[in-house]
Amino acid sequence: MNTLARNFSHTFRRFFTASVLNIIGLAIAFASFFVIMTQVDYDLNFNKGYKNYEKIFRLEIKPNEEWGWQLWTPRPIAELIGTASPHVQAYAMTGWVNDNDYEVNGNLFNETTAFGFGDFMKVFQPEMIAGSTDALEKKDNVLIPASMAMRMFGSTDAVGKMLFQSKQSDNKPVTVGGVYKDFPENSQIGNHIFMPFDPDQDKNDWGNWNYTCYYRLDNPANVSEVEKLAFQQLLKVAPDDLREGLKQEKDNSNFFNLAPLSEVHFSKIGNKSASSRTTVYLLICVSFLIIIVAAINFMNFTLAETPMRIKSINTQKVLGATTGSLRRGLLAESVLISLIAFAASIVLLLILRDSGVQDLVTANLSLSKHLPLIAATFGISILIGVLAGLYPSFYVTSFPPALVLKGSFGLSPKGRKLRTILVCFQFFVAFMLIIAIGIMYTQSRYIRTSEYGYDKDAIIVGEMTQEARKQKDAVVEELSRISGIEGIAFSQFVLNSGDTYMSWGRGEGDKSINFACFPVDYRYLDVMGIRITDGRNFKPSDNGVYIFNEAARKKYPWMAVDMPSTPGDWNVVGFCENIKFSTFRNNDSTEPMAFIYVSKAKLWSYENTVNVRVSAGTDKVEIIRSLQKAMEKFTPGHDFHFRFMDQVLDNAYRNELRFTKQILLFSLLAIVISIIGVFGLTMFESEYRRKEIGIRKIFGSTTGEILRMFNKRYLYILIGCFIVAAPFGWWIGQHWLEGFAERTPIRAWIFLTSFLLVTAITMITVTVQSWKNANENPANSIKTE
Repeated sequence: MNTLARNFSHTFRRFFTASVLNIIGLAIAFASFFVIMTQVDYDLNFNKGYKNYEKIFRLEIKPNEEWGWQLWTPRPIAELIGTASPHVQAYAMTGWVNDNDYEVNGNLFNETTAFGFGDFMKVFQPEMIAGSTDALEKKDNVLIPASMAMRMFGSTDAVGKMLFQSKQSDNKPVTVGGVYKDFPENSQIGNHIFMPFDPDQDKNDWGNWNYTCYYRLDNPANVSEVEKLAFQQLLKVAPDDLREGLKQEKDNSNFFNLAPLSEVHFSKIGNKSASSRTTVYLLICVSFLIIIVAAINFMNFTLAETPMRIKSINTQKVLGATTGSLRRGLLAESVLISLIAFAASIVLLLILRDSGVQDLVTANLSLSKHLPLIAATFGISILIGVLAGLYPSFYVTSFPPALVLKGSFGLSPKGRKLRTILVCFQFFVAFMLIIAIGIMYTQSRYIRTSEYGYDKDAIIVGEMTQEARKQKDAVVEELSRISGIEGIAFSQFVLNSGDTYMSWGRGEGDKSINFACFPVDYRYLDVMGIRITDGRNFKPSDNGVYIFNEAARKKYPWMAVDMPSTPGDWNVVGFCENIKFSTFRNNDSTEPMAFIYVSKAKLWSYENTVNVRVSAGTDKVEIIRSLQKAMEKFTPGHDFHFRFMDQVLDNAYRNELRFTKQILLFSLLAIVISIIGVFGLTMFESEYRRKEIGIRKIFGSTTGEILRMFNKRYLYILIGCFIVAAPFGWWIGQHWLEGFAERTPIRAWIFLTSFLLVTAITMITVTVQSWKNANENPANSIKTE
């Protein structure tokens, strides 16, 4: 052990730069591996925190070809499937998840609330800390998670305590009937306040497709039988129009299916931005590629030290040290360096824990939550130390002592070939990732710079509270006093915030229409800058009218201004130009949508969102402060979440942007580690070729010619690696683009830029590293021979 410590200390001091670079490269690789694998673990174990999760299924349904596959279904269909077979142990029908204010002991809390029918939590079977899920069978009883109970009451013993919806003065109390243990972060049903619907809501109503449904079976193997029995029941009791369509189907497969809950995280149905298994596998590959690249650097650095250590090692041979003991010592040094790098990576993770690195992944980066992953990374560090030290330890002890001491040893052609292959692999990884990130960047830029059909750069959006909705005229008056504000309007949804919105179907037969529906107030189109192409804008006195986009008029040519959209429906008062209303995952230029205005709406409210138009050149940050301050007059202490449309877009594409940032960061790391590898290999070769360099200079070669000699070899390597890596980078980028209906073409400059970037960095590294030996006195280079 003393010998190991002495040798390690001596080597570290003598080759300080190489040793530090070794440790930095490995530490970055280990930290990157941990960060990436937390995301992988989050995705692959999504929805596996529920009791017997493999028995839970989600209903996916396709009402017709035009609507396609979706999650929303009418209550009668959901109940029919739930009662069609004794193999169904429980079923849950849930509606929208809303943000609501609750007052407790004078404190206001904004929490998410999920609604369902009856004891819909029997499907998910949460671990109850207090009370029972049966409490949901009682009117005005709710379940809350333990973390929420601690925030509101300071204790999980909260059964029987009261929450007041909105404000206590509104006198809408609900009672805590149970407290459940928080579900894991990677769960389909989050940690909400669970509240029952009115038991008669939408009962026997086949027309309202409003609910998402989950089923717990006694055995996953019985899912096909449940689907078959439910389909047979539908054929008997469904309304005539639905039953006629089902009779044309051989089985349920083209109308509905029950998807395992463990798979829905990767399903695009209901969530076009969902993760994909291919993306997860790509992240796994990237994590191991970075580890491999760092291990290659480690081995190359160890080999680079060979010319300077070989005499010392073989002197020990002459003095009686066995080859085996020398190899074990060198191997132990390699493992020790790797373990030091692992310790450094832990420190790095602790330092970066509260930085922007957390935004790269959905999972919590707390080390205590990922102890098995820490153990796995520790094991990998030992394995890398062993593997990276094996070849150098055998290589450096393979020369005959007499030959080495005389100084007539040379560079092994096989060893040189191996090191070249390893560096080629590093370049391959760097090129591949840079090309992929270039493709992702151009699509992200395309999303931000495209025309949306409205003045998105002039719009700030915020949330409305119940108190503010009751005083919308006062809100308009108050906000209009703020300097720089040109207009205020209300809407139920925020444009471009999601893939799907409220969908309406109207009419029958040849005169039926399906469209996305946006409830707004009469000021909305003016405030947003949406141009009317035919007819007129909304008037304050309108009550139940449409303004359709041009895509709707093209698809349904019978629609006309001042005529009902379909027989018996509301009137169409105008048409507007096609705008980008959802995301680039949809082709909005062909999808019908309509703005609707109902001045006397009773069943729902269109004032969920306030849209504020600001004048050009206005300080938007200051405007947001002023808006927040003004709105607090209506609901003191509430965060109205005012944000720019750019922030809305970032949230809409958060999964894609997160993956782009991941690939960007790890591409940069791959480049850095690869350049460290080039540094090591150049150091190795320049030391071995000192005599050759000296002889060339004696015969008249200049420093520039020597440097060109080194650079020329790397240029050939770079060209070959680029040719091989380009198709792989294209494939990664193309796969990522498949999630978008509207996408930018893959440009040639992306490939050229990636080649020039890596080549320039490599040439600079080789030149800097070779400069010393190229300028050395030739006499010093050859005097040892």
